[in-house]
Amino acid sequence: MSDLNVQLVREFFELNSFRVMTHWQQDHIKTRTPERGLQLFVENAAPPTSPPPGFLLRVNEAALLNRAVVEVRAWHADRMYVSHVEANPVLFEVANEESLTLGRNFFGADDFTTVLVIGELPASPEPREKTLAALRQGNLGHVIEFPTILFELLEKVHPNVSYASSVTLQMLRLLKRYDFIRYQQLELPFPTEAPVASSGAPMLAADAGLDYAGPDYVMELD
Repeated sequence: MSDLNVQLVREFFELNSFRVMTHWQQDHIKTRTPERGLQLFVENAAPPTSPPPGFLLRVNEAALLNRAVVEVRAWHADRMYVSHVEANPVLFEVANEESLTLGRNFFGADDFTTVLVIGELPASPEPREKTLAALRQGNLGHVIEFPTILFELLEKVHPNVSYASSVTLQMLRLLKRYDFIRYQQLELPFPTEAPVASSGAPMLAADAGLDYAGPDYVMELD
């Protein structure tokens, strides 16, 4: 599963016009063990001119990064609560001195950030903010949830384009082409309002003219 996680994250950055290299492609890093995490070095082919994004990367915000060391820790069994963060110091390895040194050696400069890819944060606001606060204490540059990555991949993969060079993108393309992937009806974040029932078939967000604001499922009408 970890290899698939890394492959999907790699495809995500490549579709966002990043040059991507995995740590095992460098001879002097091949001694790193799998337990130390799976890292990617990413560099934006078109350096952004907009201000850098916030700590939690939402949909389309990864493209605002310039350079980054990315570590994939997407554990899919459960949402990531603050207890998981406190019990797993490996989550902060991407921001430790060894990883930062690797980044400096690779990029030849200090102008890069760190990105931790996690599974999913809690849905409720209070535990969500507590988890983010715990992650911030680990000197991470940014965090991105795996649903955000999957959403952007599905948005960017075109059902009528062949991705023969990528097994993962080709699979997503075929699933999308034959309507096996449909976005679930997303819960609107308005607790005082009754949910809007829909009698029609579920639609892709792009088809419905909606903007997906991240893995907390915030949607806004254009």
